[in-house]
Amino acid sequence: MLPILLCALVAAPPDVQVTRWVSPDNSRPTSFEEWRAGQTPEPWQVRTLQAARGNDDPRVDILVEADLADTLASRLVTMAADLVNSGYSPAVYSVAGTSAESLRAFLVAERDSGLRSAVFVGDLPVAWFQVIDDFNSNGRRDPDEGYEEFPCDLYFMDLDGEWRDEMVQLDTLDSMVPGSDGIYDAHEGDIVPEIGISRMPASAIGDEVVYLCRLLDKAHAYRNGRLPVADRALVYIDDDWVPNAVQWDYDVGYLYPDRVFIWDRETTRIAEYRPRIDTAAYQWIQLCSHSWPGGHAMKYNSGQNWDWFYADQIYSLNPQANFYNLFACSNARYVERGYCGGVYVFGTTTGLGAIGSTKTGSMLSFGDFYYTLSEGKPLAEALRVWFEMRLFDGRAPWELAWFYGMCLIGDGLLTARVPTALAETRDMTETFDVSDRVPSRLSLSPRSPARGRIDLSFTLNHSGPAQVGLWDHSGRMVLSHRFGSLAVGNHRLSLDVSPLPAGVYQLVLTTGSYRTSRSVALVR
Repeated sequence: MLPILLCALVAAPPDVQVTRWVSPDNSRPTSFEEWRAGQTPEPWQVRTLQAARGNDDPRVDILVEADLADTLASRLVTMAADLVNSGYSPAVYSVAGTSAESLRAFLVAERDSGLRSAVFVGDLPVAWFQVIDDFNSNGRRDPDEGYEEFPCDLYFMDLDGEWRDEMVQLDTLDSMVPGSDGIYDAHEGDIVPEIGISRMPASAIGDEVVYLCRLLDKAHAYRNGRLPVADRALVYIDDDWVPNAVQWDYDVGYLYPDRVFIWDRETTRIAEYRPRIDTAAYQWIQLCSHSWPGGHAMKYNSGQNWDWFYADQIYSLNPQANFYNLFACSNARYVERGYCGGVYVFGTTTGLGAIGSTKTGSMLSFGDFYYTLSEGKPLAEALRVWFEMRLFDGRAPWELAWFYGMCLIGDGLLTARVPTALAETRDMTETFDVSDRVPSRLSLSPRSPARGRIDLSFTLNHSGPAQVGLWDHSGRMVLSHRFGSLAVGNHRLSLDVSPLPAGVYQLVLTTGSYRTSRSVALVR
């Protein structure tokens, strides 16, 4: 059983500005019908290229588009060998066909054999979802909310939930009426994802053979310590998220103590961002900006004007970064030509993976994702755990609007390299493998600001071990209190923080399968 680390959920809609599709040419998303018109229906066929080993190592699948299987054969053999060396039991399959339902049925059978994660190499089937956004869960259509249809990789991650196509969009209104149109619009039952999914859709970037070979070669070099890695992150947050900036920088700090943090409203300009990714190296870039698939938009002049960054500039800049978290509207919408997330991954000499969305909205509660990465979990598993934390107690309308477009471009079986400084200060045994059940909500309520002591209370809904830790701005745990076992119910704790300097800290409560955090200020 793999330990599951879960964190605080936001019960009510967050007070966060939604990412918006903003483009210099007023472009619009490719529709499902436009995308489907470009597809040639093909019958489903799977051919085994390499069977999984019959042992207890975690099962993972590499699924490659049939037309690419022979061309990529040697690199897929190398990838499988690397995964064996990393402790996995990989299987490699050649896949032909355009049916998302057939692909999901295949994954269901593989999951029953122990599958943990799968990588889609090439243009594998796409499932679409449609929704009328309700970002604030108020039950009505606000002026900035409307209809969206988008690729939804959660469909391939949640294999025991019920996905249905029950509605169609009215042509002239952002409304839906009963009917069927080939786009899913209902997701019910057990909606928590069971497996991790990542995909490598390179044809929308250019010559897919060239770009897939490049990515597979980079991933091999990275796994064997031959790709440049800088143990720091760039956190770049544009105007609309300044109120969230400090918290989000903290969240990235769970993995990267060394961070470049840019968040001043008049500083975050394309003219500042472009040389920053051109002249310095990072392992991870966390970018928060309004965007469209073809680039980023940044505000200036007190939000009255826009700067434009175009995805095709990435080729010449060739940023020296390995991974990206793109809180940037539709940057991972891989059905669009030249989509930005794909260019960061395929079009650079060091890019390996990008988290992003195929619609408006994007990832929130970033700390859940980065903390899971800091435990050495692969990217696809960190995204799966993040989704599980969002969905285990059901799904509010705002969560559907914010999160259902989230996907992972690149090799999701890679792990972020945990910086040495962080590995030395973190007790990696503090995740307790006691249950794979997700408990009810926990609450953490310290007084802030605090002087000398932090008094906190919390509620456990499952008995077992627990720990309270205090983390500083660099992502270093500076204080901890561990309980061998606690009963269900309310608990209190007082922490002596008098030796610590003034500042803002993260107070983190961890149980066997849950984690919740809260910022607390220490004053003198």
